[in-house]
Amino acid sequence: MRIYDINPTNGTVIDPAGREAPIDPMRREPRIPAGATGVEPPANGANEAARWAGEAWEVVADWRGHVYWLTDGSRHEISELGIEPPADALDQAPPEPLEDLAERKRAAIATALADALAAGMPYTMPDGSEDTVQMLAEDRQNLLGLAIEARNLKAAGVSDPVQEFRGLSNTRYPMTPDQVIALTDAALGHYKVLKARSWDRKDAIDAALAAEDREGIEAVVW
Repeated sequence: MRIYDINPTNGTVIDPAGREAPIDPMRREPRIPAGATGVEPPANGANEAARWAGEAWEVVADWRGHVYWLTDGSRHEISELGIEPPADALDQAPPEPLEDLAERKRAAIATALADALAAGMPYTMPDGSEDTVQMLAEDRQNLLGLAIEARNLKAAGVSDPVQEFRGLSNTRYPMTPDQVIALTDAALGHYKVLKARSWDRKDAIDAALAAEDREGIEAVVW
């Protein structure tokens, strides 16, 4: 006599081939232990499973492990018996909405600009050493203050190295007003180039979005 063990978690048959029933040592005849049945499970088609319903097997949908997407881009995975993918399910992720793609690209450009500013501007100091001019917002305020001071000193006829600039290396560099003006002008120019690059990239994204040009949006990089 063959018996079929029932999975206690979900009611499916553990081994469709079943096994021989154990022999009752007292009665010397086959017996059906708890958690098993002598009813043979039915054959299943694709994405189907036999599930014990208390007195008989029932055939239910079995899409466990199947991954699908909806048109809103959400990803889903079926983990239970009896659940089928909805009629509008997609087998692969739908294309990212153009507005979302454009926003993601704008954010990437903004991040790249922030990274470029954080990296600073390489600069050859008056003593010939290489250092970096810091370009974050607070640093730009300090540069503006130095530039104003330098121009006032130059207007007053001062040409000695009475000003001081500290680079990223934390080295202090004595500078003349003209040297400070040259450094701050270079820093301002560097900042304008980076900002213009950012605006150019964002304008390209907006133009591609208006034209519904997915490839054009995706092609925009820093």
